[in-house]
Amino acid sequence: MTQADFKALLVQTLIAPRSAAHALIALNLPRQWLWMALALMSVLNSIVYSVTLRLNPTNDPMATAMMPPAFHSPVLFTMFLFTALALTVLTLYWIGKSLGGKARLDDVLVLICWLQVLRLILQLVVAVLMIAAPALGALLIFIASLWGIFILIGFVDAAHRFDNFFKAAGV
Repeated sequence: MTQADFKALLVQTLIAPRSAAHALIALNLPRQWLWMALALMSVLNSIVYSVTLRLNPTNDPMATAMMPPAFHSPVLFTMFLFTALALTVLTLYWIGKSLGGKARLDDVLVLICWLQVLRLILQLVVAVLMIAAPALGALLIFIASLWGIFILIGFVDAAHRFDNFFKAAGV
């Protein structure tokens, strides 16, 4: 995948998630690669998250105390994130199948891996914004969260071949 292909897929994901999902699924990547990619994305996201916490610590000691211990340790956070992502893949696969979906496990896995690539890019942008313009960073997080749900629903719809946005949202 060239840099131009990467950018095109990124834009396509943002404006036409179902089409992007079809393109990602068509890559037909080996399952072992996809699980390794999910593990890599867990590590990279954890590193960025940990660095962000160090660069921009909260001023409220209560907020820090309320964070689970896994959020303070990069290694624990990586394990927590990988487990959560693996459970997400399996849950989206099995619930979709139970509703008549036709996805393969690899289809869901490649889409969640790609979402984690997007999440990493977003985390890097937000890390810079939180230092330069915290309000803008918070707004970007809010908008990206809503848009991310839309993308995820489009991905689930494409993977399971529902052709029904509401059924995909149910998954």
